[in-house]
Amino acid sequence: MDLQKILDEHRQSFKTRLVESLAAKHSISSDEVMEQLGDSVDNLVESRYAPLKQVVEAICAVPKPVLLNIMRDRQREDTCKICLANEANIRVVDEKYGDSISIFEISEDSPAGALYQVLFQGAPDEDKKVPLTAIIHNCDVKRVWAGKSVDSSVYASLIKKALA
Repeated sequence: MDLQKILDEHRQSFKTRLVESLAAKHSISSDEVMEQLGDSVDNLVESRYAPLKQVVEAICAVPKPVLLNIMRDRQREDTCKICLANEANIRVVDEKYGDSISIFEISEDSPAGALYQVLFQGAPDEDKKVPLTAIIHNCDVKRVWAGKSVDSSVYASLIKKALA
């Protein structure tokens, strides 16, 4: 799964839903919405997706495997026990592979944290739990996990394949 393509499809889906919602609210067609409000719709979509575009471009520019970790901010009072448990597994992978990989850690509360929704689109809300981790190489999403601590050996096997 190409991360850039996933983001583009999500952005287009959001824009379509937004236009349809505005059309229904104002009793006009989607075409009329775009004629009358097209610039505003485009500006809203662009501002909402700018942080995501930036982080996806950064991830895709890395020539080595990326371990993406979207987790709850450590400063929050409502700590995420699964996030904390998974951090130990990520540290093991980091120690094993060091400079051969890149780790991107994103707080779910940051604007870039919306990447969670992009990678986990279509999942039922009860399945949407942090942390979300993924292995990505050359913009190709190899695997995504959510709401669980993933054993370091599982991460390592996918990283090893990517490095081969």
